[in-house]
Amino acid sequence: MRKVIITAALTGGIHGKEANPNLPEQPDEIVQQALESREAGAAVVHVHVRDAQGRPTGDVAIFKQVHDRIKAQSDVIVQLTTGGGLGVPIEERLRITEVRPEMCSLNMTTVCFTFGGKENFYQNFPSDIDAFAGRMLELGIKPELECYSLEAVEEIERLIKKGLVAKPYYVNLVFGIPAQGAIRANPRNLMAMVERLPEGALFNVCAAGPWQLPLSTMSMILGGQARVGMEDNVYYAKGRLATGNAELVARTARIAKELGLEMASPDEAREMLGLPARRA
Repeated sequence: MRKVIITAALTGGIHGKEANPNLPEQPDEIVQQALESREAGAAVVHVHVRDAQGRPTGDVAIFKQVHDRIKAQSDVIVQLTTGGGLGVPIEERLRITEVRPEMCSLNMTTVCFTFGGKENFYQNFPSDIDAFAGRMLELGIKPELECYSLEAVEEIERLIKKGLVAKPYYVNLVFGIPAQGAIRANPRNLMAMVERLPEGALFNVCAAGPWQLPLSTMSMILGGQARVGMEDNVYYAKGRLATGNAELVARTARIAKELGLEMASPDEAREMLGLPARRA
């Protein structure tokens, strides 16, 4: 059976408990939901953190606390965001690599988010991307290349030519975020993104809102991986809020089994991603 990596995106950097009171914001909540997501079938947890007021932050001390507590209690792969959140300075985002997790996200394009009628510029210039990729390569951190558009997929080739990413390339195809410069969520666009991937790349798919379930399922059918979680979708079904990240992971794990797939364990995911074996 083919193995599939499930990633749980626990918190995110935009909406908070006003969207769903079960969204984890503080370290105790994030650690607990990471452990629950691992038990439900996730091999990777994607981590953002918040300050005491629930605002997105790039505070390295908070990231390190959450990272170390999860690693002390679980074999799950901890993937820290370098996206931070709207308004987090890019220098602060880069400092997150100081925690030295196994994986970090690496955003591959600049976009303009449009939330609540406001325009929020989210900077990821080529020089920024190169700096993030170079630091991760230096520290032995596996980047997950976050692609919001076809143009972002093309940007991967530039990193490959510069020797800033190593095989196997791991690409996260992102759909349906409310931003200028981001691609809409639908099956046709997913197929177009997959067809443009570098040869031999592994791909993951995440989609916002109600598209999370169909596109993560389609990804698994196409030979890819799946990302689910409350960063991207706070609902389990129309009109019914998710009780937590583990509930969303468990559903995708059930679907994977029905498709004849097996969930990759964290150690199996490490092998697939070219990560070093976990230290005891």
